[in-house]
Amino acid sequence: MQFINGKDLYNMFNYGTYYIIQERSYLNDINVFPVADGDTGNNLLHTLRTISLESKMTDSFKDTLESISEAALIGARGNSGVIFAQFVNGLQKSNGFGKKITLEEFSKLVEQSVGHTYSSLSNPVEGTMITIMKEWSIKLNQLLLEEGTIKQKFTDSYIHINSFLSNTKKMLDVLRENDVVDSGALGFTLFVKGIVSYYNNDDIDVINYENIEIEDQHEFNGEITYRYCTEGLVKSSDYDELTLRKDLEKDGDSLIIAQGKSRFRVHIHTNKPQNVFQTLKKYGMIETQKIDDMKLDINLKNSHNKRVLVTDSIADINQELLDENNVVVIPTNISIDNVPYLDKLSITNETLFNSLSSYNEYPKTSTPSIKYINDLFSRLLLKHDEIIVVTVSKKLSATHNVILNEANKLQAKGKRIFVVDSYSNSATEGLLVKEAIRLINENFETQDIIKELEVQREKTEILVCLETFKYATMSGRLPKAVGNIGMFFGIRPIMTLKQGKGSAFGMALSQKGITKKITKYVEKDLQNSGIKEYSIVHCLNEKLAEEYRILFTEIIGKAPSYITEISSATAIHSGVGSVAIGYIKN
Repeated sequence: MQFINGKDLYNMFNYGTYYIIQERSYLNDINVFPVADGDTGNNLLHTLRTISLESKMTDSFKDTLESISEAALIGARGNSGVIFAQFVNGLQKSNGFGKKITLEEFSKLVEQSVGHTYSSLSNPVEGTMITIMKEWSIKLNQLLLEEGTIKQKFTDSYIHINSFLSNTKKMLDVLRENDVVDSGALGFTLFVKGIVSYYNNDDIDVINYENIEIEDQHEFNGEITYRYCTEGLVKSSDYDELTLRKDLEKDGDSLIIAQGKSRFRVHIHTNKPQNVFQTLKKYGMIETQKIDDMKLDINLKNSHNKRVLVTDSIADINQELLDENNVVVIPTNISIDNVPYLDKLSITNETLFNSLSSYNEYPKTSTPSIKYINDLFSRLLLKHDEIIVVTVSKKLSATHNVILNEANKLQAKGKRIFVVDSYSNSATEGLLVKEAIRLINENFETQDIIKELEVQREKTEILVCLETFKYATMSGRLPKAVGNIGMFFGIRPIMTLKQGKGSAFGMALSQKGITKKITKYVEKDLQNSGIKEYSIVHCLNEKLAEEYRILFTEIIGKAPSYITEISSATAIHSGVGSVAIGYIKN
């Protein structure tokens, strides 16, 4: 009797990864379901590569499968990757065996896992990866009745599903219209091809997957109902899946819940990722978050603009302007009780401050990871010749230096990336981004754009009205002694920026007093140099922002370019009720 042991199992996955690598670009190109976002090949490769790199091969089938299952859950990405991870975890969940198993036992695991995978989907659709999984299971069970080796039966099962694959075109209108098979279904077929290749002892390179770039290089089109492909890995071994599913389904579609022993991964397409993570928070400890803007990805990949503009989430600017001009926003990381959130994506100011009293420690900000920046720039440079980045002041955040360092590394390789320190944040950083948009749209030369932004940043002014010293003190922006004295006397401070660094501008005992001082300062700049453009931003204080709009429209003679809420990364320091006017002088 022939058996499958731990080393066999590990190599089955390793060889499967090889065949996904070979067809990754094609899998991306034919990806039209559930959303034509062209990343199925990338997602499957990321999932399988993580398995190859992170799991441990042992002689024991049981131990190796447990290791593979854990790695699959951690590395799962996208719709296809999470479904594949759920399939792997289904194998592990049914695993009651030891060091080695027979093909009959393996076939039983596959059959049980297929049922497990179907149950994880909110709306299982035939003609996709799950259909090929089911066909493979059916064929393996049929082959058990025939004579032959494990190698022969895996080969026959692959031949069957590879032939059956063309039937998926008939099962979904979108596949028939595009004359393609389902990308995920082909991906799973290639995985089984890898299993056959292992048993054939094919001489292929299955070792160095670490340096393989997972970037797409194709164009595609598609309609987006839900904008954000959202995923969260949650540490929890005790939760009710049906209740979780019901809680999540109201916020989007394409929901998949992949379960492991001590954690689960959720995949969902949604327009409100912040709601998803507030739900997940109730079910366990959120370990990782991933939010991809599918709408922006499609627009960028179909864009013919050779330059792309990038900024960070601390730049406060209206979303419509960002969308219209395909501006890429790098989210600042916000840590709340060691749970990572993505600024302006998975956390809002309302959520941040409504739960403030329940936090064990005051929220903190941190820079985007080096890998995130490097991956982003590498991906953008596949489509665009140049990247222009406008960042928050380096004196306010280390984000600038992280971005600059990665840009310098790519510049050394001949890539054209230009990084501009805005010397500011919030409203004035947003105005500089708006200025960059204008210069790009008017086809200024890149060097001229950089020079003009460096000129304009010297003319920016921001005046921030704080309701209290409380939040600036709690966040560490103000010394405790200063903050406590201010709070004791009920003083309301006015903050500004000098040479890119925050400083106190003035203070008053009432909102009316603060407004009077800010108005006087604005009128002085208006008289001395004139004001080219301005914006108003706030933290959960639309009422005062509207009062400022009316007031400064009358004083300056024109309406603000936009009014918007500030980023949570800034709100941590300025606090609830803060309002600011930012402007660029003539």
